[in-house]
Amino acid sequence: MTLDNRHPEANLDVTCEESAAAETITVQTTRFGTFEADADLVITFPDGMIGFENCKRFLVVHHDENNAFRWLQAVDEPAIAFPIVEPTAFRSAYTPTIADCDARFLELTPTTPMLIFTIVSVPAHNPQEMTANLLGPLVINGLTRRGKQVIVQDEGYTTRHKVMEEMLLRATGATENTALVPERALKSSEAKIDQRRSKVA
Repeated sequence: MTLDNRHPEANLDVTCEESAAAETITVQTTRFGTFEADADLVITFPDGMIGFENCKRFLVVHHDENNAFRWLQAVDEPAIAFPIVEPTAFRSAYTPTIADCDARFLELTPTTPMLIFTIVSVPAHNPQEMTANLLGPLVINGLTRRGKQVIVQDEGYTTRHKVMEEMLLRATGATENTALVPERALKSSEAKIDQRRSKVA
């Protein structure tokens, strides 16, 4: 099955703002402190993540609509959070093919609302060398909130695709678009959380 971009109606983001939903959960994290989230936004990865098979429940944490970067925060493991981004933020033609068994596992059809994320690796002292794992994207069914890290069937994708150059090319002509400047976007996201925690304290 070929996955062509995300379906915009699939929205699973947590904003760390107070939820008006009747059922919420309290999430304790190392990076973001403690916050409340709508229980319906929990994403279940029945197989866990590659290398983290025991982590099965996650939330997509997003703090700024102008920031392309999010965090995939484990609900039951406070210290585990992966920086993620939708691959279309830097490669609009990313339409990978996944195995039919993965499509069946996720109950996907061509009309199923879905989200596709890639895990990002940012070297501590060299953000220009940021890479994204295009070979093993995260695919989430927007209706069932069931996800899986899949291995795509296409040749040419790698686990360490350099994205900075592509993002900067897309940012040409933009002056203050943090969605296209990864190191600043990630720092901005954490700064907003710190400000909110200060207000709560």
